[in-house]
Amino acid sequence: MTTKRWFKGNLHTHTTESTGDTVPEHVSEWYGRHGYDFLALSDHNHRTILEATDVERSRWPHLIPGEEVSTAFDGAPIHLGAIGARELVEPRDGETLAETIQANIDAILDAGGLAVINHPNMSWAFGDNEIVATDGAWALEIFNGHPRVNNEGGGGSPGTESIWDRVLSAGRRVYGVATDDAHHFQGEFGPRRSNPGRGWIAVRADELVDVALMEAMAQGDFYASTGVRLAELEIRGREMVIEIEPEKELGIKYSTVFTGPNGRELWTTTGASARYSLSRIDDYVRATVFASNGEKAWTQPLFGN
Repeated sequence: MTTKRWFKGNLHTHTTESTGDTVPEHVSEWYGRHGYDFLALSDHNHRTILEATDVERSRWPHLIPGEEVSTAFDGAPIHLGAIGARELVEPRDGETLAETIQANIDAILDAGGLAVINHPNMSWAFGDNEIVATDGAWALEIFNGHPRVNNEGGGGSPGTESIWDRVLSAGRRVYGVATDDAHHFQGEFGPRRSNPGRGWIAVRADELVDVALMEAMAQGDFYASTGVRLAELEIRGREMVIEIEPEKELGIKYSTVFTGPNGRELWTTTGASARYSLSRIDDYVRATVFASNGEKAWTQPLFGN
């Protein structure tokens, strides 16, 4: 019998140590008040580590070291999350866009962190071709709560989910995360402001400690969400089994879409339960849960080999 449980966390947010409007202690308190179990403060090219009393820490989620390693190539912003890195990661340059991305992935790995490719559609910086030309990234932001990141794509440019499927279809085992990229904790909360609480992940781990959380994340034992909660997510051989935690008071309805290589829709079902068995010809399957109020959840891919 497993002793693991789900822990809710955010991997991308900013404070006054870089481009945020609120000091790190108060940012951490916001996430603590709103039910988050862990948080990575990811200031630009800055490792925000807090010293505090036990009373102060009791108001915060568990803090994992984080940083947004930030540079650019020919005007294209290249931002990568460094989750759990042992030390500050200095941004590196390369001869091409892909080489610059790779150099910073390598720097994060050298520091013992998990490398996240952040918001590739911000300023339409790069796409699946550049990501496929790299190796070693742990995850890609498939949802980012900042209003300028173009999650849905447009004008002939693919959205971040489509980019993810193209990367997976090219044989890269990259997970998908949802994040806040929060900057604005004061003033108005609205769609054109970079507010907290919009995207998160739920990690299944034994304990709320760095080692257990990092190990579970590295193995893909988590899902991403903008609000939908999963009561259970189980892999039984080549079968994925999902149980949704319903919002009964709101009367929300759910549908689940199973997606395979090249973004092909494999199966759609409705209700709070869903399952799908990976065929012998498909390299992977992943699921997206759609709620009638517009919220989503994404599983990690189940790979065929």
